[in-house]
Amino acid sequence: MWHTALATLVRNQRSNLRAYPWTFTFGHIIDGTYLVLVTYFSYVYLIKGDVETRFAAYAGTSDYLTYVIIGGALNLFSVSMIMNVSRALITEWREGTLEALLLSPSSRFGYFAGTAVQQLMRSLFELAVVLIFGVAAGLRLPHFDFFSVLIGICAYLLSCFSMGLLLGCVMLHTRDTFFVQNTLFAFTALLCGFQFPREYLPEALRLTGNVFPLTDALALLRGSLLTGGIIRFGDIVPVLLLCAVYISLALWSGRRIERRMFERY
Repeated sequence: MWHTALATLVRNQRSNLRAYPWTFTFGHIIDGTYLVLVTYFSYVYLIKGDVETRFAAYAGTSDYLTYVIIGGALNLFSVSMIMNVSRALITEWREGTLEALLLSPSSRFGYFAGTAVQQLMRSLFELAVVLIFGVAAGLRLPHFDFFSVLIGICAYLLSCFSMGLLLGCVMLHTRDTFFVQNTLFAFTALLCGFQFPREYLPEALRLTGNVFPLTDALALLRGSLLTGGIIRFGDIVPVLLLCAVYISLALWSGRRIERRMFERY
């Protein structure tokens, strides 16, 4: 498995550097920087730093800039991770290499793990650049528990990975990437609470947002960063269960979708 993961990582990295070395990464950095600037100017010139008490009660902090910048940066990060993990197999299909990949004895999990790690390296670079602009705009983190933040990061990465696997099955079944991924990202941006506390949403939408593992993972990670909250094992159990469901569905449906593809085409 590890040989497959390493080979996939190296191959994808070389392909990205040769095909589009900076354009894709630069586009994501621009999106993140734009979000930071819009947040800053809205806070300073539009609402003039006047944050209502309900926001502080829902968010656990009155620091609007830090809350929104962290949410926006994590949203950018999740889009990068989910999109590239989910597009792996359909890209192989479009390039005509999917059949060879499926017939090879290489580990399927190792293939996805290598894809995820390679994308993680690039996403972390994008995230770091956006956070630098965020610090310049007013991002301030209080003292936090390092171990809790580490647990929150692992839960968040697992959530992105599991959602990417299942989304990839949907893409392979529909033969579409643009509408499928953008529809999902629109739902997660609205329902997961990246830009505003979910308590502002109607009850039905809050319940709908709970079907995404990103929702709880984001709340845990941002809560530990903003308020220094301690993450315990019981807190991450819902995230782990949802991720297990997503991965199981992806593995179960993926085999059937791949078989039907080559039976039809």
